[in-house]
Amino acid sequence: MRPMDDFFRTLGEFYALIAPLGIVLGLATVPSILLQRRGRPSAALSWLLVVAFAPIFGAIAWWAIGRTHLRKHREARKARVKRVVARHGPIPMDVGTVFDSRIPMAALGDSVFPSDDNRVRLLIDGDAAYPAMEAAIEGAERSLMVLFYIWKPDETGRRVRDLLAARAKAGVQVRVLVDAHGSPRFDSRFSAPLTEAGAEVARVMPWRLLRLTPRVNFVNHRKIIIVDDRVAFTGGMNIGDEYRHIWRDMMVRIEGRAVQALRQILLSDWAAAVGGPAEAPVIEPAAPDPEAGHPAQIAVVASGPDTEQPWIHLGYFQAFTRAERRVWIATPYFIPSPALSVALQAAASRGVDVRLVVPLDNDVPLVGWACRSYYPELLAAGVRVFEYQGPMLHAKAFVVDDDLCSVGTANVDTRSFHLSFEVGCFMLSPALNAELSAWHAALVDDSDEIFLAELEGQSKLRTLLESAAHLASPLL
Repeated sequence: MRPMDDFFRTLGEFYALIAPLGIVLGLATVPSILLQRRGRPSAALSWLLVVAFAPIFGAIAWWAIGRTHLRKHREARKARVKRVVARHGPIPMDVGTVFDSRIPMAALGDSVFPSDDNRVRLLIDGDAAYPAMEAAIEGAERSLMVLFYIWKPDETGRRVRDLLAARAKAGVQVRVLVDAHGSPRFDSRFSAPLTEAGAEVARVMPWRLLRLTPRVNFVNHRKIIIVDDRVAFTGGMNIGDEYRHIWRDMMVRIEGRAVQALRQILLSDWAAAVGGPAEAPVIEPAAPDPEAGHPAQIAVVASGPDTEQPWIHLGYFQAFTRAERRVWIATPYFIPSPALSVALQAAASRGVDVRLVVPLDNDVPLVGWACRSYYPELLAAGVRVFEYQGPMLHAKAFVVDDDLCSVGTANVDTRSFHLSFEVGCFMLSPALNAELSAWHAALVDDSDEIFLAELEGQSKLRTLLESAAHLASPLL
């Protein structure tokens, strides 16, 4: 027993030695938390609890990943957008669209870009999306710009890389931008075929030891492809085998004036990554092919730590609060803000058919537990909740009433709305709404509906895990 006695004695002496340091670090961290999370009391309280119960760990975590530098990001973005607009011209926008009353117009021309003349095709799952994206890449004649959060060096990742390299060899201007955090293995070795073919490759906020804080806390979660400045793809899919073959996900193919908004967002992201604006011609918006998909008014919404407000979050809120008949949502990660939770509960209480579909087996278990912690209040208000039984559901989409729908990159969670660089497409199109509604209904058919009685009968351990995850939800 003597070795164990010595171990515990040493451990106690070590704790007594570092305890004052923990108290000092914790107290020094509190003002920063209060200032940085001003206006978000739930997030502030979560961080304060972490610091209170584990002061050393909490203080290190806060200073490493918790702090935000929103003012610097916003100032840098304004300067960057000004340079991009000066070089490439302003993003064309249409006034008098339905989005004048459905989207936060305070961001018009800065983060919200409405347009009328568009054609959109839904690309549901990898079997539809990847052939369409690859065909567009292979058919590019002048330029290709690609941005993805995750790009894996698997069979799918190598195929898309090699298709882009082939177009670069053919003289097409190719730019590839990936998020360094989401694509850690997209390194110089993997990208060599691209650079050797003449393509330009950049990484968003690569890891740097002395600049750890912003790298850990912020990611560029956007997924955008621009082909010849006239065709765009965006949605939830990344580049990898699971997105192509296994996971349930969705992209949209767009022609029309909305392409220019997505192009300008990508050019701004490129400028941020390389430290200067990209050389690209000033172009006139191309008229969409009448056979390219359903006609739609579109509001492209950019949101992130560099925007004045979480515009995608506000767009969701306005859509849900205006709903008259239905709100059907599919999302992999559901950790709603208090405002969105109340908006959904209020809609259900006034008779709107509110349905939420989330995956049964989440690829991030902690998020799955936190998601379930919101079920009781939603169910009590009349929201119907379904857990999809099939492969991982990764699509981020909703339909409202019979005309409005949305497909984008943002999850319904704090990180997407406040800390990640996201893009969403709010689309007014009865035909797209109907198609997306049919897809959502099929998900419901393959899901188990959750009822309050089921939650009340689950084990105490399960409830405890979900409650503990709920406390961390403002940080997720």
